[in-house]
Order: sequence, then structure tokens, then C-alpha cells
Amino acid sequence: MNSPAKVAAFPSGFLIEAEDFDDYGGWVLDSQFEAQMGSPYLLAHGLGRPVANATTVATIPNSGEYTVWVRAKDWVPSHHPGRFLLSINGVPLKAEFGANGQDWSWQSAGEVVLDKGSVTVALHDLTGFDGRCDAIFLGVDATPPPNGVDAASRAWRKRLRGLPEHPVDAGDYDVIVVGGGVSGCAAALTAARLGQRVALIHDRPVLGGNASVEIGLMPRGAQGKVLKELSARTQDGDLVALSLLEAEPTAKVFLQHRIIAAVKNGDRIESVDAVKARGGVERRFRARIFIDAWTACTHRVPTVGCASRG
Repeated sequence: MNSPAKVAAFPSGFLIEAEDFDDYGGWVLDSQFEAQMGSPYLLAHGLGRPVANATTVATIPNSGEYTVWVRAKDWVPSHHPGRFLLSINGVPLKAEFGANGQDWSWQSAGEVVLDKGSVTVALHDLTGFDGRCDAIFLGVDATPPPNGVDAASRAWRKRLRGLPEHPVDAGDYDVIVVGGGVSGCAAALTAARLGQRVALIHDRPVLGGNASVEIGLMPRGAQGKVLKELSARTQDGDLVALSLLEAEPTAKVFLQHRIIAAVKNGDRIESVDAVKARGGVERRFRARIFIDAWTACTHRVPTVGCASRG
């Protein structure tokens, strides 16, 4: 963690994280690449048709002139498919985002004069081709926000969001399973049915991995009783895995939580830290046994492994 002096050197203002919007409209939350680009973001995945606006109401602490910055990505610089606009109190700003030829970066949208109190902020998709918005910063001067994916930038975001500097206690468990694909769900459900206190930590909004309602592919080959039980689906196509786990009194499921650190004592894991996509709160989970079922992800931070404590 950076010293308070270095954090204070960053620009002051008001930060609005896109993932914390009140209403996503037709935009969707994508948190898979937080380790690479610094934060979850909203994605306008409309398959070529502009999606409904994402909106939120923010509270401006003081009246005055603010410089508006938006962190976005032009994901195909040759023809800018993911373009969108930002409006404040119903007035669209002139800048067009996702069209500056840059990877994730803060783009200035000029200055606005705002009164103290509530303002309505909206993202207007222009194309339906995967516009990406990470955050909006209303700065008290023209100093650009930090763009790095590092401890200093994370500390700046935490400070502006009023988040704790250190992870909050998420409790002690017998078994922690990282990854809510079919294998992770099976491990968690089996352990819970054996009377173990289990936490299943998964970085998506639904369980199942490739078998989830997001993709819909089931594992091939021989399947035991538990896998067959987990394979049943609800009317909307989702797996019954979540309801099965919620029915177990010793199991807890933490969706949209991404592992960001593991604390070790020698060669043994003592705890893991996870950050929730919406809200940004970091939690520390302790356990005797850790099971890594996150094998589908190629950019893990860090490797949790399968280990026991004490």
C-alpha cells in the first residue's frame, strides 16, 4: 500500500465506478479482466443494436466547476465499433468515447458546472458493438486521474469510494473452493454434505462455468451422482447448483468475487483475499483446506493451489 503522501498527490474529485451504477439498462457487468485493466467495467453487448442506457444518481458534495473524465477503451482503433456518449442531468456531453484509438485510458470530456446535491448520469450506447466504460471522474481541476494498474491507483480508488484500506473479515471455514464451475460446485456441495463449513468463491454472476446459462455446455464423459444432480436446469436454463448449495446450512456462496491475494505461512495457505465486483469491498477468507477449481482462467492472481492449513 502506498504512503498517504503519495496517494494525496493524486487528483481530488468525485469518482463514479460504472459497475456501481443503479441501473445497468442493457449494459452488462464484465469483471473477468480486472487484473489486466484495473477494474470491472460495463459492456454494451448488443450484437449490433444499441442497448438501453445505463443510469445512476450521484451526490455531488460541493457546487462548482468539474472536469469530466471517462475511462474507456477503443477496442478496434481502425474503425471504433464501441462508441458511446455520457450525459449529465439529461444533457449529453460533446465527447464521444471508445473512438480515440487508445487502450484503457482516461479521456477528458471538458468542464461542467454542477450544484451540490443529486445529479443523474447516463451512458448512451451508439453502436451495440461492445462499448466499454470503466469509470467517470469529476475532478476539481484539470489533472488527469491515475491510469496505472498498480497499488497506488487502487489506493486512490479506495480512498475516493470510502472503502477500507485492508480486507474485512469474511470468517473461518473448513473448506474454501475457488471457482464455481461444475467441478467447483461438486466439490463445495460434497464437502457441505459431509458437514464441513464451506465457502464457494466465484467471479461470475452465475455458477457452472462453461455449463452455466451464459454458455450452456455440459462436461462430457462419465458423470457421478453429484454431477448429474448439478446438471439439472431451471426454466430459464440456469443450473440448479446455486439452489442446492443454498439449501445446505454449512455452505455459503460468494458470487462476483475475484481472488486477488493468498496469504501463506511457509508452504501452507492461511487465507485468501477476494474483491467483490460491485462495490469493490475486499474480504479475507480463512480455512483449513483450499481447493483451486479455477483452472479455466489463464490469468490467475495468484495461484491458490490445493492445500491445507495447520
